[in-house]
Amino acid sequence: MASYSPKSTYQNCIHRFLPVIFVLLLGLFYSSNVQSQCASFARAVVKPELSPFIHDGNYNATILAEGESVLLRKTVFEGQKYRIVVKGVPELPGLRFRVIDSGSQVLFDNALYEYADTWDFDVQDTRTISVEVTVREDNNPGSSVGGCVAVLFGLSLD
Repeated sequence: MASYSPKSTYQNCIHRFLPVIFVLLLGLFYSSNVQSQCASFARAVVKPELSPFIHDGNYNATILAEGESVLLRKTVFEGQKYRIVVKGVPELPGLRFRVIDSGSQVLFDNALYEYADTWDFDVQDTRTISVEVTVREDNNPGSSVGGCVAVLFGLSLD
């Protein structure tokens, strides 16, 4: 007759879940490493493009693939002049960004300006705007590319 051993049951459980735990930890490490690289991209590549505007201190960066979008909300204040820089890693096919007010009116669409990656604007009234960023689809249906996308805001001191 087989005997029941709590120790062997515990060891079986550990051996069964150890690979799952390993994969989860590996995924967590990979994810934090990718986000760290994305923040480094925002600091090293995108932030200098704010010049001569002063960076507002927020690094808005994430990983997006072709066809994916992200929406960022930001309060802008009356009497201020701002610069938005939206940039992705070179491997991405291109970015479209639109700035939309709370009434769903499109204030800026870079598709109308040869997909420019910056926009300077003056604020007449304090309000919340939304910046919608979409990674454009590549014409190559066999591949899907993803990478870091950063949205940074700068303020003019003039």
